[in-house]
Amino acid sequence: MTANFKETLPDTIQHIAERSEADGSYLVLMAVSGVLAAVAMLTDSVPVLIGSMIIAPALPPLTLISYAIVARQPRMMLKGTVAALLGFGVAIAAALLTTVLLNATNVIPEETNLLSKTLLTERVQPGWYSVITAVAAGIAGTIALNERKTDTLVGVVAALALVPAGAAAAIAFLSQDPTEGWGGLLLLAINVVLIVVAGVATLLFIRLAERVQTTSQIKSQTTLQKKENFYE
Repeated sequence: MTANFKETLPDTIQHIAERSEADGSYLVLMAVSGVLAAVAMLTDSVPVLIGSMIIAPALPPLTLISYAIVARQPRMMLKGTVAALLGFGVAIAAALLTTVLLNATNVIPEETNLLSKTLLTERVQPGWYSVITAVAAGIAGTIALNERKTDTLVGVVAALALVPAGAAAAIAFLSQDPTEGWGGLLLLAINVVLIVVAGVATLLFIRLAERVQTTSQIKSQTTLQKKENFYE
């Protein structure tokens, strides 16, 4: 690793690790995100869906996994994995419970769960758009966390369909449509894997770019020194 990348890596990992703690606040936010995602899916509400994505602290644990892979820190990789699994599990459970309550109270009849719900349908049918979005989000999210750009991070999170995909799967399974349910879980898995892979690729690119820059600077300094010695 180059000096700059090597020097900043421990602090960056620690910063991301602090944002990836599976504490009460993290789990509550993931649960609330699951509730909002379920409501958004059942009512086909775009504003509520966006809100569910923005408040979900789902990206830091995935980015921590990417950093841990590059830095070869198994403990941090395990921490990110556990936090992500717990968070998504809580979010999906919250979405499932919300759907059960809304159906039981007949606020949203169960037979209408999967009828004419564009937002839900989009999140149980993985496609190339899912791949493109996940890769772009993984790159942008890694850079945002690396440079600690909160405003950029909000935009990245808003573009992800992590919790909504899990919520859509929960609704589909509850509505006895396992095909759609597995589609939602597949979309969630695709997003998670591609975000981590894109993060790793981004970090390796940053490391390579710094190495090339350092090598170029050393060559320039050497050439300049030779010229100075020649004229002396």
